[in-house]
Amino acid sequence: MKQVVARAGRVEVIDSPIPSIGDNEVLVKTLYSVISSGTETWTIQSTQPLAADDVLGDKGRLKKAFELSSNVIKQEGLSGLVDYTRLVRNPTVPLGYSLSGIVVKVGKNVKDLVVGDRVACAGEGKACHAEYASVPRNLTAKVPEEVDMSEAAFTTLGAIALHGFRTSGSRIGEVIGVIGAGLVGNLTIQIAAAAGCVVVAIDQRKDRLDLAMQSGASLALNPTDPLLFSKVQNITAGRGLDAVIICAATESSEPVNLASKLLRDKGVVTIVGRVGMQFERKDYYQKEIEIRMSRSLGPGRYDQTYEDKSVDYPVGYVRWTLNRNMEGFLQLLKSKKLNLPLLIASRVPVEKATEAYSLLERESKVAVLLYYSEMTQTRQVTSLVMRTKKIEGAINVGLVGPGNFAKEIILPLLRRNKDFNLKWVIASNPLHARQIAERYHFERFGTSYDELLEDKSVDLVIITTPNNLHYEMVVKAARAQKAVFVEKPLCLNKQELQDIVKVQRETGSPIIVGFNRRYSPLVVRLKEEMRRLSPPFMINYRVNADFIPMARWVQDPEIGGGRVIAECCHFIDLFNFLLNSYSPEIYATSVSANGSTVVTRDNVVLILKYPDGSVSTLTYSALGNRNLERERIEVFGDGYAFVLDDFRKLTIFTPKKTSIHNLLKVEKGHKEEFTELAKLLHGERNSLISFEEAVASMNCTFDAETILRSSRD
Repeated sequence: MKQVVARAGRVEVIDSPIPSIGDNEVLVKTLYSVISSGTETWTIQSTQPLAADDVLGDKGRLKKAFELSSNVIKQEGLSGLVDYTRLVRNPTVPLGYSLSGIVVKVGKNVKDLVVGDRVACAGEGKACHAEYASVPRNLTAKVPEEVDMSEAAFTTLGAIALHGFRTSGSRIGEVIGVIGAGLVGNLTIQIAAAAGCVVVAIDQRKDRLDLAMQSGASLALNPTDPLLFSKVQNITAGRGLDAVIICAATESSEPVNLASKLLRDKGVVTIVGRVGMQFERKDYYQKEIEIRMSRSLGPGRYDQTYEDKSVDYPVGYVRWTLNRNMEGFLQLLKSKKLNLPLLIASRVPVEKATEAYSLLERESKVAVLLYYSEMTQTRQVTSLVMRTKKIEGAINVGLVGPGNFAKEIILPLLRRNKDFNLKWVIASNPLHARQIAERYHFERFGTSYDELLEDKSVDLVIITTPNNLHYEMVVKAARAQKAVFVEKPLCLNKQELQDIVKVQRETGSPIIVGFNRRYSPLVVRLKEEMRRLSPPFMINYRVNADFIPMARWVQDPEIGGGRVIAECCHFIDLFNFLLNSYSPEIYATSVSANGSTVVTRDNVVLILKYPDGSVSTLTYSALGNRNLERERIEVFGDGYAFVLDDFRKLTIFTPKKTSIHNLLKVEKGHKEEFTELAKLLHGERNSLISFEEAVASMNCTFDAETILRSSRD
């Protein structure tokens, strides 16, 4: 991967291996990262090699260098000393600490993030300017869907500014000064203005002062302005500033001493930037000024237990932790309270990062965004090795196993959708293949799956065969570099699932599982409503399933997998989708019926408990009556209740009113599913289920089946 580093006082872009992750970390594919000129300039300068005179002129440093050199020679010989000297004189230091991206891998202890989540990340040496970053959970915040990922990349810097503002204790109507109108300074100005404060910006550069006025400052002054003090007195009605937040980066102590002169009696100085702190006693003493230090992003920063082990502080004791400050900044972006494009000088590909740093030296704007190749702004396309080939024109389809479901649902949809061209149909019975080809106007038909895969013009393989054939056909299609759509279930056991995951990562072929219910228009509406509420939720899902004789293939564990694997995976995936979480604890039981296998396997209750406290219950029964609607979903949470009847009627109960949303017919999301599939294959933004989400739902299904099987035994 490409990574930006400082070496010998210069910025370089180097090739690095993708980082591994620990149990409390996530691996993130970077979309954007922000260059922070102040901190990063200091880091770059710190890598300057020491001149010989500097070493020789310092006896302590010379002695230490001699001792280290002697030890290296003893252990590694003269060649080792040469390498050691080269690395010491030219250390390679990672740059960057604020980025946005997509989660592509999750550590085993991370329960509330899943592959595909859009996140903002923080931390020097962690959220670096690199194509991939391994970041602890508590330094990672989920990005609301309403927030653009280019703006989410500012979250670390925004959290620093937000924590500085909180630390100052400033309130609505107060007049505060911000010394240093760089990137963090301008973010502080915007946050303070959004909070109802009057802001006075102070900086030595005129272009920065102009930018500060656009950011919301009421007054922007140069510290050398002879009318500085009178102007501050005028805007504060003669009282002086209530607080000063120092965001400057300088070794000089002038900012802290200027602040004391501008403050009112018992005012507050909050130090955010790296500045000198040789305080002149007189003003601080006579005004009894309080000095506060703002610790980076907030409580938890530099605490190894919090950062590395992801042990959070109770919200009742620490309301605004590092992570919650990140979330707070993202909420400001969501509500459009801030204007970040105003601050951006340019967007530069990571390969040209060296040029990006020089841009900030001659631009009036205070931020440069690095962007990364093969990026996607959608949270659904998340696989590390997902193929990004864009299909032009109609998508050539090869369909395998045209049974009743394909004939009743899939083929009519494909035929009406101009995004798809029916190229091949394969069936074990040649006559059946011919009939389907004639009926739906396929270009070719046959009985050989291999012949379909050899056709390079086929873009997408749709698999609707009996369940036991899914695994082998998915693997072969992926290895043939085809996109794959497979009806649920993806496969019949965990070993097959592991093999499919491995093949997908090796080939990069998109593999999509037909969990269509998440695309139902009323389910989409339900999730939109739930997104506005605070968890936890309780969900009851009742399925009034038809009785299926044991002689049918779906009941055969070797062919159909049984009804839990074959059908309940649908409902488990819908739980995961609605709650946006894929690692629940699972409890399961079934009806006892004097040893009747069909009764116990067709009538089950599953309970899924999620990390945020939400609980979902599935009651799946074949003991009922067909006159009752097949599926009903009830959701309770945050004073609201929702009832979805058979994907046709959604009733919403709020504290103020009840509303009903009806469709003309049952809509289970099949049409929308193929619309999103076409968008994916055309390289467009889409809401298609990710491969990782499908894998997670199948894993949950297999866990439920294992629990039920062990209880029957």
